Amino acid sequence: MSWKRTGSVDPLALANARVQLHWAAQAVAGVGRTLNSARPDDSHTNFCWSDVHQALLQEPIEGVTCGLRLSDLTIIVIGAKTDERSLRGRTLDNAFAFVESHFGQRLHRPNVDLPDHAVMRGARFDADEAHLAELARYFANAASILGDDARCWPHHFDIATLITLSGHGEEAHTIGIGLSPGDSGSPEPYYYVTPWPYPDASRLGELSVGRWNTIGWTGAVLSALSFADVEQQEELVRAFLREAMSIASSA
Repeated sequence: MSWKRTGSVDPLALANARVQLHWAAQAVAGVGRTLNSARPDDSHTNFCWSDVHQALLQEPIEGVTCGLRLSDLTIIVIGAKTDERSLRGRTLDNAFAFVESHFGQRLHRPNVDLPDHAVMRGARFDADEAHLAELARYFANAASILGDDARCWPHHFDIATLITLSGHGEEAHTIGIGLSPGDSGSPEPYYYVTPWPYPDASRLGELSVGRWNTIGWTGAVLSALSFADVEQQEELVRAFLREAMSIASSA
């Protein structure tokens, strides 16, 4: 997978499209939420990235895979034949109904807090096409850097992977590495490196690019605002991740 340049859209302008995708993903995540055996870490609901389909895909259920193509807000169902449904001009109920028609039963709705948006109250999806395409590029780039183990979680809608340095279970020393497409604290996309347990802030060495966040959670952050106009975007992101992982692993 080759890097797809981002920055053609102001990173701060992506919030509306991002939240609409977040809600659309809930209809697709309903497959794992309902038909997979529950797992303690909620991994039965998560997505992998498919560069072939340019989509977030759920685990297949009896040979049928459901996904969300980000670039045009379209649900895809891949089985003996492929079916798809654009959500533009349709509602969240329409999205669930389409997925349910392929699996033959009502799917569980999300039971977690999600960003507020009119689509959760019946409004029609209408995200800007250029903004959707830009967010798809962010996800594709993150998947290319994070590798095949990266997963997108429908609750936070970030794509990430976890490295275990030592220990097991709750005693494990880990580093989470990922991309958030934005959230209530940072509306623009950002890469992050999060050590666990959180080290004391005094033990975190200075970053040459990016910054350390220590309010609410501890981790290194590289905002898309920092590399939107950079020529060598991939190199900058990889350098940030390497440096932050090195500091986090010894903090």
